[in-house]
Amino acid sequence: MLRTWLARLITYDGLLPLMVWLTPWLVALLFPERRGLIEILAITLPVVGCLIRFSLGRRLIAGNLCSVLIRRCQFAVLALGLVLLAIVDCVIVLLYVMPRNVFAPADWLILLGLWSVYFLFMAGAMYPGRCS
Repeated sequence: MLRTWLARLITYDGLLPLMVWLTPWLVALLFPERRGLIEILAITLPVVGCLIRFSLGRRLIAGNLCSVLIRRCQFAVLALGLVLLAIVDCVIVLLYVMPRNVFAPADWLILLGLWSVYFLFMAGAMYPGRCS
């Protein structure tokens, strides 16, 4: 069960955001000089990613082996984590339309810190409970 939990965590909270972050890069390669398309993606991709993550997270929390109180806490942590994810997603997608070298190394550390907190939140929110 814990192996499944770890696999879901890596898939939904590692690969899904990575797909959201790399899609604008791919679109920029396929359609150069289409800034408006990237701006549309900056809005839609984080929203769609968060909706997918919310739907999957809510379903997993409802079916886990934790008490009702823990499930409510997990749901709150899921919501907080998704707010962080949306912020990080929007900033990373908008990097494709920002002027080059706008981000300082400290800015990248802040984004990495926010994503790390998101990942920890999701690890707790997706905890399946103990098998008895």
